[in-house]
Amino acid sequence: MTAKWLSIRALEQHSIEEDSDAKYMYVSVKAPRLVGISLRMFMWAMEAPILGHFLLKYLKNENLITKVFIGSHFLEPPMHIPQYPAVDFEELAVIKLEPDLSPPERVALALDCLGPTPLRHKTEDHKEHFQHWAICDYAKAYTSGKATPTKVAEQFLLAIEESHQSTPVMGFFINYNREDIMKQASDSTDRFVKGQQLSVLDGVPIAVKDEIDCLPYPTTGGTKWIHKVRHVMDDATCVKRLRACGAVIVGKTNMHELGAGATGINPHYGATRNPYDWKKYSGGSSGGSAAVVAAGLCPAALGVDGGGSVRMPAALCGVVGFKSNFGRITSFGVLPLNWTVGMVGVLAATVEDAIIVYAAILGHLPEDRIVSLPPPANLPVIRDLEDGKPEAAKLIGGLRLAKYTEWFDDSDDAVKNSCYRALDLLKQVYGCQVKEITVPEIEEMRLAHYVTIGSECYTSIGLTYEKIGMANSGADTRVALAIYSSFSNCEFINAQRMRYRQMHYHMEIFKKADIIVTPTTG
Repeated sequence: MTAKWLSIRALEQHSIEEDSDAKYMYVSVKAPRLVGISLRMFMWAMEAPILGHFLLKYLKNENLITKVFIGSHFLEPPMHIPQYPAVDFEELAVIKLEPDLSPPERVALALDCLGPTPLRHKTEDHKEHFQHWAICDYAKAYTSGKATPTKVAEQFLLAIEESHQSTPVMGFFINYNREDIMKQASDSTDRFVKGQQLSVLDGVPIAVKDEIDCLPYPTTGGTKWIHKVRHVMDDATCVKRLRACGAVIVGKTNMHELGAGATGINPHYGATRNPYDWKKYSGGSSGGSAAVVAAGLCPAALGVDGGGSVRMPAALCGVVGFKSNFGRITSFGVLPLNWTVGMVGVLAATVEDAIIVYAAILGHLPEDRIVSLPPPANLPVIRDLEDGKPEAAKLIGGLRLAKYTEWFDDSDDAVKNSCYRALDLLKQVYGCQVKEITVPEIEEMRLAHYVTIGSECYTSIGLTYEKIGMANSGADTRVALAIYSSFSNCEFINAQRMRYRQMHYHMEIFKKADIIVTPTTG
């Protein structure tokens, strides 16, 4: 019998221009919406040897996974990590961060890019209650003597205790240690007294997602079992770099269990509530990090992003979410849930704060074993924009924004309209031009990502999960892991061939544009 393959067109036959004949696929994900006992019954059915086999086969077929990755014939080779050729061109109005610089030196260069940053609150109006401060607010208050890291740490702990006593509980943190926080703050206060502060981050409270190693805490990954089999022996490299800048690490933030969801609801540590409306999601999986920034508890926090886990909660909580390129920030000391798509990211109150923290944690390690390293990072020189120099405005206006309208518009009206207003402001204030494009095979790209992140996750923890993790995991996580375990080698390899195709499309787009604009979620 001759196999019937779905015809996948050659790369060269797809155009990324506005008039491309590539069709945008409007898809409604076909999965039951279940809670409580109905969710648990579905979980048991998914895990049952015979019934689960047929359920998984049905769900994968209905959601096009079988059609795309089993019933399709690809001509391209697989791309197992996101490699791309370095383009040699000179960027204007940037400062290069050389890889041999120390974290404080990189932070100093980031400040040089930013120039004089306005305070969010006047230090002379400092009050006893906690306020929403940016990083430079803390630094200027400490330098002027209007506040100390010790006083800020005390106020922070009072705010955390208040969040635990609220109804409902806000669920920001999985773990924090009062004595450790006060010790760090006291050391920072002493440095300011002696005039020996390490950087603008000295004494600034920074939270860390509980997927990143950080002493003296275990790393739970939002579970009740991982920390029992994987013990934390040292800080993750990104945490070490923050400590080298003097940051006060204030604890481990809540997250969706194993990062296997986008709501931020954790069955073991409680749901992380959105500070703007406790009835709403914070998003996930880095929901705790997004929420503590939105609540004003920290000006910045670390997250990990494999498929929107920094960017989605940032959007839902109204803060800045930044995921760097593959290889920019080492993952050494991060729970290995997805090697090729999960990156350490930054959640911050402002773009300026995101740049400062990014500069601090930037850089790879020799043991990362990356095949191709990205070129040194460049930071934009925003100070010229703050000074009102016309040359800087021209540079912003010269950015080429690419928009795939059908994709952009596939969101709720409120979200879509807000994003259009943001585009209009960029055009009105800076004269930015928007170029219409097409991104072929977006739905296939989403499915390839799901197969990839699921396969990597189960490959990493599957054996231990089956032994001790399954019985101690939430129902939605068990359903997700049942799906992850079902992906075949053929599905995984073809997902990497789709990655090759998508890298080609995106490299073609970036020949014509600098930024692809789209709503984050909604």
